[in-house]
Amino acid sequence: MKKYKIRLLPLLAGLLLYLGACQHDPVMPSVPDPDPSNCDTNTVTYELSVKPILENNCFSCHNSGNTSGGIDLTDYTKLTSLAANGALLGSISHFNGFSPMPQGGNKLSDCDIAKIDKWIRINDFQPVDPEPGCHPDTVYFQNEILPLLISTCGVIGCHDPGTAQDGVVLTDYFSVVNTAGVRPGNPEDSDLYEVLTEDDPDKRMPPVPNAPLSQDKIAKIRKWIEQGALNNSCEETSCDTLQVSFSSHILPAIQLHCFGCHSGNNPGAGILLTNHSEIAEAAGNGTLFAAIDWQNGYSPMPKNGNKLSDCTITQFKKWIENGTPNN
Repeated sequence: MKKYKIRLLPLLAGLLLYLGACQHDPVMPSVPDPDPSNCDTNTVTYELSVKPILENNCFSCHNSGNTSGGIDLTDYTKLTSLAANGALLGSISHFNGFSPMPQGGNKLSDCDIAKIDKWIRINDFQPVDPEPGCHPDTVYFQNEILPLLISTCGVIGCHDPGTAQDGVVLTDYFSVVNTAGVRPGNPEDSDLYEVLTEDDPDKRMPPVPNAPLSQDKIAKIRKWIEQGALNNSCEETSCDTLQVSFSSHILPAIQLHCFGCHSGNNPGAGILLTNHSEIAEAAGNGTLFAAIDWQNGYSPMPKNGNKLSDCTITQFKKWIENGTPNN
């Protein structure tokens, strides 16, 4: 893979906080260091320190009823994702390559910026509880993008933590936004998207002889970046375990979570999972369910990924109990 470049380019006019490297990125400029006698940054909390600043300067344009740039800063989950990927601090600090905020207003005081910076630095912003129900127009990182990246790219020998080819790791949110050149809101200037759409097969990822990602998968990654490259997730409120079918439930789950390792000329552990016959064989001998159920004595699958949802595991169990039909 080509060496990923760290670039900070302007975002389309009108978007609030997009574009930027993660706040952990070493090339991000430093924020002001205010006089401690006039600015208390020792006891910073969201409710008492950060929220009042946002209420006075940002919420009027970026709330649930007026989402300028498509951004609702009153939604804590979305706010923390923008804090984690560097867009929040970049915009309020007026760093090069970020749309300066508040738009049309004065820059925040050094003290206010320092408080927000402190709040970001003392939090790791791990994914919060999943949203109840999955909105069809939203792309969810934990549900859709991360499994896809792990299966196709974050494998041993490529972009898992142990190999980290070209310094790129694609097995968790912060590694993806830090090392894969993701520019929230701007897929065209995101290295992750660029290498997936390369016309030159020598530069395209996944590299030959691996097949390129399908257009629908590339479109999903693009849409996730356009929507702000958030560290979001959702949880279906209903689970169909009565009408489980291979084509509607089992194969899509295998394609999303397993194809990257268990397809091609050199499948993981010599196990192919590309069609009904191969998947039914692995299900019939008990290894498939034991692996996805993370049972003792079996290598937990997906490798390097999160355990499948209880609903998906139950659907596999029902399908196997029904005789692994090709329905």
